[in-house]
Amino acid sequence: MEADSNTSRKMCPSYVGKVGAQLFGVVSKDGKVQFITPLTVTEDFLKQNENKNSLEQRFRFTGKCVEKGCAQWDKEGSKCSLSTKVQNLDFHKEKELVFCPIRSQCRWFSQDGKEACFSCNEVTRNMEELLVNT
Repeated sequence: MEADSNTSRKMCPSYVGKVGAQLFGVVSKDGKVQFITPLTVTEDFLKQNENKNSLEQRFRFTGKCVEKGCAQWDKEGSKCSLSTKVQNLDFHKEKELVFCPIRSQCRWFSQDGKEACFSCNEVTRNMEELLVNT
């Protein structure tokens, strides 16, 4: 029982921008994500950022990992397959952990450790959607 309650509290670092989600990163001019203390997404926030197509290109959101309810869930490995795909991107990888407000609850960190973090600030959800088809 203990493991299940722990698992249910894991947060997805690649969540959609919708009411109730947590905004935890802002994409800077250089394309890197600057992580911030999470803010709850409201209807007002969405109205102010009505161009929904680019919402996930400008911000990073988190929400509860839905595990088997997500297309990225590897049922055999009982883990998120997207984390490995992000780790395999050919980006400049950080060598040390940077500030991340969700690390203690992050699905990717919990399953892959700090290796999952080294490319995380270079990734936006729209980029990750391209990885799904690879």
